[in-house]
Amino acid sequence: MQPDLQHTRRRLSRRYGLFISILLGVFALAVYVQVATLRAAQTRIELERIASTAAAELQLLHHEHDEMLRPDVPLWLRERARSALHADPVNEEPNVRIRWFDDQLLELKARGGYRPGASMIPPAGTRGRVQWLPLSDGLALWWPVIHPSKKVEGYVSVALATASADQELARLRQGILIGALIAGVVGIAASHWMVSASLEPIRRQIDQLIRFTADASHELRHPLTAIRALIGTLRHADLLASCPTPVVQKLGQIDRSTERMGRLVDDLLLLSRTDRAIDDSRAMRDFSLEELVEDVVALHQAEAEAAGLKLEAVIEASPLVHGDPDRLRRLLENLLSNALRFSPPRGRVTVGLGQQQEKALLWVDDQGPGISPEQRSQVFERFWQADDARSHPDHHGLGLSIAQAISESHRGRLRACGAPAGGCRMLLDLPLQAQRSGRESLGH
Repeated sequence: MQPDLQHTRRRLSRRYGLFISILLGVFALAVYVQVATLRAAQTRIELERIASTAAAELQLLHHEHDEMLRPDVPLWLRERARSALHADPVNEEPNVRIRWFDDQLLELKARGGYRPGASMIPPAGTRGRVQWLPLSDGLALWWPVIHPSKKVEGYVSVALATASADQELARLRQGILIGALIAGVVGIAASHWMVSASLEPIRRQIDQLIRFTADASHELRHPLTAIRALIGTLRHADLLASCPTPVVQKLGQIDRSTERMGRLVDDLLLLSRTDRAIDDSRAMRDFSLEELVEDVVALHQAEAEAAGLKLEAVIEASPLVHGDPDRLRRLLENLLSNALRFSPPRGRVTVGLGQQQEKALLWVDDQGPGISPEQRSQVFERFWQADDARSHPDHHGLGLSIAQAISESHRGRLRACGAPAGGCRMLLDLPLQAQRSGRESLGH
């Protein structure tokens, strides 16, 4: 069967497109992670800088606070000084909040227009070390101020709003997503074009090979037919009676070899016709498989008896199918010939016919050596031979390939599996005639 290059092209295009999309996605993710990490690092550096500067002011704030607590300072002056310490300059540092505390966690001063939605003070027991506090819309840094004598003088808490940075990252994510979608579409289109260009030489070579096979097979038919006609004429005219026995034997061998070559040429012509999608729809009609099965089994009864085999038909249903009776007959004859060829003497060969849901089932069971599960997908390859147990001198390895091609031309499926009584089962399923008629009516 000719390779389905259209299916191969679509499959490769999807795979290349998926690969390009994954590659671009990984690259975009790496860029986003790098930018987000850099943003987070810059935020932490800025918080550390602000906290370090604020920590240097803590001693001065302690002195001012102590001055306010002196008994000789009037109360109204204390309240005014405290309000001045906590006042926010207009339009100053809207994204920052700085708070100073003494060693007893009494707030000394606060500055900045940012109002975080979470606490800037860590839980008790952890306040003696520097730590980062995530906020809903920002990040805070808790900074203990340690005296050279290892005594805590106070604390500084700094919070920085990250709303603007988060908005920039959101815009970056949106841009990366849109860019990735566009790049994916372009990548799939480019992959489709590249795969098509790469497969074009292969398609031309396959077409040339198919044409060569068809032309060569057609040309070989004439001399083979002439040889067999000449030998037949000699026999009919009784001209071989006066020839020596070795000559008559050699002519018989030539006749048998020519007959085998003729069958091989006919098989090659049929395969090349199938590969080139040449199909005569005028031969397609609705018919019952039961009559075909009974006829083929009856024609091969003498061959089975001569080989010491029992051939029987098991008809479980009589489904109607739409197809070419002659080609389906050829398919069944190929399967049955294989079963008779490889079955041992006194064995049994069964041709079965049934129906399952919307499919007609046709199977041929033998009691031969069978086919291993690893080789069942290979038996339909052209000129394929398994081992000595499944080989035959007159078997050129095209019978199952022809059967497979015929089944595919009828939208069926042919596969090899194990027979219930041992040996091999060739199972064919075909769409029913009623199912086909339903699809045609929907199409009209």
